[in-house]
Amino acid sequence: MTAEEERLDDEQLNAVSEAADEVEILSEPENVGSPQEIHDFAFKLINAVKSMNLGEISYHELVTSFSLEQELKCLFLFLKSIPYEPIVPIYPETPFLIFKGVPLPRSFDMSEETARTALDFMKSQNSSYYEDLRLHELDPNYLDAYETAIRVYNDTLDKTRRSYHDNVKSAKSQVYEISAVAVCLFVIILVLLGIT
Repeated sequence: MTAEEERLDDEQLNAVSEAADEVEILSEPENVGSPQEIHDFAFKLINAVKSMNLGEISYHELVTSFSLEQELKCLFLFLKSIPYEPIVPIYPETPFLIFKGVPLPRSFDMSEETARTALDFMKSQNSSYYEDLRLHELDPNYLDAYETAIRVYNDTLDKTRRSYHDNVKSAKSQVYEISAVAVCLFVIILVLLGIT
């Protein structure tokens, strides 16, 4: 075999090898999303719902901020899964007498009616997406994003609820203290009036 024939054989071997590599690359499964993309989408779900609860966007804007089929399915399941009106108001929000009110955290204050309206709007746009929709029908990256969003939303909700209850406890103790001082002063005044 001449040097020229060996060089041609090497070139053909390299060409076949490169073609095989290209076929392998094309047959690899599509990227299902990096952990950062999953994390970002989970927070997009959470922030969009919180913005709607705060009145910054409407349910229509919430839905239209998601465009892909899997995103919409994930949003639909997320809206169905989060707790409705999870923080019960237990103290006046507006100030009264000399006391401050304790505002209810609105970012988690989604009613069942609001959720139903958003879900009905989504169904009216494309009911085939949501008919008998189950979690296992989501692509793996969207399923991971959904689970992350639910976990983060519920954890944040628990912290917010605890903070609200702590603020209410503090406000109530202030009311009790000032009321006790007022009663003591009233009794002292009555005693002084009785002595004179």
